Parts: sequence; structure tokens; C-alpha cells
Amino acid sequence: MKTLEESIDTLMASYEENIPVRHTEYVEEWASPIYGAAIDEDTVEWTPCRQPEPLTFEDLEGALELTFHDSIKTFFGRWYAGDLVLDYQGHPITLLQIQSAEDGERLLANIAGHILMKRRLKQPETVFIGLGVENDDLLLSIDNQSGAVGLEWVGKEQHEVLADSLATWLGQCEPKISENSD
Repeated sequence: MKTLEESIDTLMASYEENIPVRHTEYVEEWASPIYGAAIDEDTVEWTPCRQPEPLTFEDLEGALELTFHDSIKTFFGRWYAGDLVLDYQGHPITLLQIQSAEDGERLLANIAGHILMKRRLKQPETVFIGLGVENDDLLLSIDNQSGAVGLEWVGKEQHEVLADSLATWLGQCEPKISENSD
């Protein structure tokens, strides 16, 4: 069985190989290392690159008084990339990625809001890692206690577990080839 790091790296290599031209939104303030040729004023080509320093969750963990599951920290702390559109058992999923250190800080703020919402609703704490392509109220999330990957509607508990681990779930995904690879 592959480690999570190997699973992430394999998926990124497969995405790059199968989708040779990838587009993402251009955010001038980020000066992201993934940015390539401009398509128009709001869109650029992108190429994944390893994070020189992994995104750190330490300050957020201290503020929320919790420890994030290692798979969450590994997943968001390995690559800078545009979001990945994947096929999971015939269903399109957008796997969220961070494009730069600044984008990582934005992600951490969003995760903080998500955790606080879960606490207010007295639900198990999860961290979102993706969205349903057909309905962006459907979140792909990791259960912070178990590391299980599942689906949940915004504001609801995970209603379906897809895999016991992120490495297992990633192994069941393939790059979704479409006319617009955002």
C-alpha cells in the first residue's frame, strides 16, 4: 500500500500527464509559483510545484485547541497547484489545492470557520478537501478524529464514508479530462 505522500505525488503526476494544459484563476497578489502563461487577464496556465515549506497548522491548532489529523496537514502541506477535477467512481469531484503561501493562509481561515461551525452545530469536526462538481454544497471532507474521507452537505454531518483513509480514496480517483481543466 502506498503512503499518503506517494498517493498524492502519483495523483499529481497523473494529473500533469493526462491534462497537459491546465487553467486556473489568476490572483495578482499571490505571485504564485504555479502560474504560467496568461490565457486572459483572469486566467493562467498552471504547473504544480512542491511547497518549499509545508503549510503549517500549528497556530490554528493552538487557537482552536485541537490537533488536525496528519492526513489533512500532509495533503495541504505538500503541493502548490490549481484545483484538481477528478473522477471518483463516475462522479466528478473538485479536489481543493492551495496555490501559494497566501492562499494557504486563506485556507486556514476557512478551515477555522468550518471547525467553529461544526462545534456550534455540535457535529463531529471535519475538514473539507473538495467539492462536488454538480453541487458545490456537497463537500468532500476528512473526519478529524478517524481520517475517514466522506461526503457531507454544508452544515450537516458526514453522511457517507467513501474510504477509511485519504491515501485509499486518492487511489480510487483519476484525473477528469474536460474541455476546461480549472
